[in-house]
Amino acid sequence: MSGETTAVVRGRVHGTVRLRHTERGTPAARFTVVQVPREYDRTHGQWRDGEPVPVICTVTGALARHVAECLTDAVHVIVTGHLALRGNLLHLDSAHVGVDLAQHAVYIDDTLPAVLAGRSPATHTSVADRPATHHGEPRRPAPGAPLWWTDPDPDTPRWWTDPRKSGNPVATTGD
Repeated sequence: MSGETTAVVRGRVHGTVRLRHTERGTPAARFTVVQVPREYDRTHGQWRDGEPVPVICTVTGALARHVAECLTDAVHVIVTGHLALRGNLLHLDSAHVGVDLAQHAVYIDDTLPAVLAGRSPATHTSVADRPATHHGEPRRPAPGAPLWWTDPDPDTPRWWTDPRKSGNPVATTGD
């Protein structure tokens, strides 16, 4: 639809996620995200919390099931969607919902530690020895790529400790 305002809301889930089903059986979830803007107080020379802004978020389909299963009170999230003012409340018909990785560590099926998944920890394997996931083959270095580019041992990534690198190896050129 034209004329809709797309917005990104970053805040904390407030309360519980309510999951219901439509007459056709489609799952629909509703939850509230409270965004607290940071404001600079010039008189005191410091940052302070502004007035909290509650946003009611609605999701449908498979996303609604995932949201109901994964989100709980006080989880930091980033939500995008179409923003509308209904009455005195902001509503966001959400297209995407994600946990804010700046605040939480998140595990997905492919990265869930063995201990948390109920499996015994595996012995050390290199990236090349790991089985391919549904995301494709394990990443292998290009012929002639410098050693710091690869990450054969996730416990000791070379690109992280290489003195030639000061940041993201993807963003760095030359050598």
